[in-house]
Amino acid sequence: MWNKKKEKKMKMFRKILLVLLLLLPLAGCGSSEKDESVIENIDELNGRNMGCMSGSIFDVLIEKTFPASEIIYFGSRSELLLGLTTNKIDGFVSDEPVAMMMVKQNGEVTYLDEAIGEVNYGICFSNESKDKLAQFNDYLKKLDDSGELETLQEKWINPEGASKKKGEYDLDGRNGTLRCVTTPDAAPFSFVSNNDYQGYEAQLLYGFAQEYGYDIEISTVSFDALLTSVAMNKYDIAFNGIYITEERAKSVNFCTPTYTGRVVAMVRNNAVSESKGFVESIKDSFYKNFIEEDRYKLLLSGALVTVIISFLSIVFGTLFGLLIYIVSTFNRYTKKILDSLQKILSKLPAVVLLMLLFYVVFKKSTIAATIVSIIGFSVIFGFTFYGLLKTGVASIDKGQNEATVALGFEKWIAFFHIIMPQVLKVILDTYLSEVIALIKNTSIVGYVSVSDLTRASDIIRGRTYDALFPLVFVAIIYYLLCTLETAIIKIPFKWYINMKVEYND
Repeated sequence: MWNKKKEKKMKMFRKILLVLLLLLPLAGCGSSEKDESVIENIDELNGRNMGCMSGSIFDVLIEKTFPASEIIYFGSRSELLLGLTTNKIDGFVSDEPVAMMMVKQNGEVTYLDEAIGEVNYGICFSNESKDKLAQFNDYLKKLDDSGELETLQEKWINPEGASKKKGEYDLDGRNGTLRCVTTPDAAPFSFVSNNDYQGYEAQLLYGFAQEYGYDIEISTVSFDALLTSVAMNKYDIAFNGIYITEERAKSVNFCTPTYTGRVVAMVRNNAVSESKGFVESIKDSFYKNFIEEDRYKLLLSGALVTVIISFLSIVFGTLFGLLIYIVSTFNRYTKKILDSLQKILSKLPAVVLLMLLFYVVFKKSTIAATIVSIIGFSVIFGFTFYGLLKTGVASIDKGQNEATVALGFEKWIAFFHIIMPQVLKVILDTYLSEVIALIKNTSIVGYVSVSDLTRASDIIRGRTYDALFPLVFVAIIYYLLCTLETAIIKIPFKWYINMKVEYND
């Protein structure tokens, strides 16, 4: 008894220690040391490490402007900012409107006034929405001729742009719905505030929809899949401060430029920010990332989506795995086919399968991306469970099957009453490990425009440019979800195993 109590206390201590270790890096998130290497002009960046966001066009610009520099790729603007403030890189290239937002949110960075280049921004339309593109171009011309377009640019594209609101619009949808997609991490062009889409391009689209009788439906997707989703005609429109390039114009159709702006280099400003204590730093970060603008609602909504996708995928996947195991016993040919499919899926990344389902198999379907994700993960988990069942059955003495037949039991009655409880007892720990793996793997559903827990974190980081705190907090939530779901899923398995053991006794 004493040993059990001691072991329980040690487990609790380890969990507390884990949380503290996750939060420890945040203790110094409000302070920084001054870098003696002051970068004052563009020429000084040549030969230094330069950051670049994956999927952007800036790597070409960096190679041209800083030929002696090494390019280090990051997944988002907030990660670029973290890399810069932690000295992982010496600078990165950004469009000036977004750079203004970064400087306002983080006093440790600035941008050099000398422009590296100039880019045109545009909203892109799918090939099936060229009629809407023509209407939108007419709408832009009308705004430009009246001077209203310049007024909107003055409203949004400035250091205070992220605090503005687009206003209310009466969308009747008499001419249909515009299916839009964005990655809302590019204030002042596209961002989320108080759980509503805001920004310069958001206001342009809402104004257009109101004037031409459309409704708007907006989904979010990772930046890497933004243009792909429109090129594959899954959505009508994509917007996110997208740069117009000849290469991109081969896949999607851009409107006339909505804005032309400078490209600048972001660097550390070498200012020593005010040092804060651990508790105060945590409180400030918590408020900025979750309380301000009700951003906690994004996390709650995302966590619910993650729970729904993971839990239903586990349930349906388990039933599907049992079904295909039964089918595999019909004859050797079906078994060979199912075994081959299992081998293929075991070597196929889940994100590839999801994107194939969403952009190819269900290309013309109106099935929600959440449902597609559940289908994809159910198939993956089903074949995983099928493999576990094969392993478990192989570990059971074949003489038991022969004994049950001799006693007069039918094949499947014997299987579910005698063999299956023993199989589950053998594979349960491995099964629960696969459950945890599936819950973690659902973090990729952002590639198919599902706003899950990870996507909610990305939206928050794109708004606050705080890459560290949201990630740590989301890591804790995933840990809790994995613990809770495995505990719930274990209950019916334990009940079935114990019931059958008692029955057999």
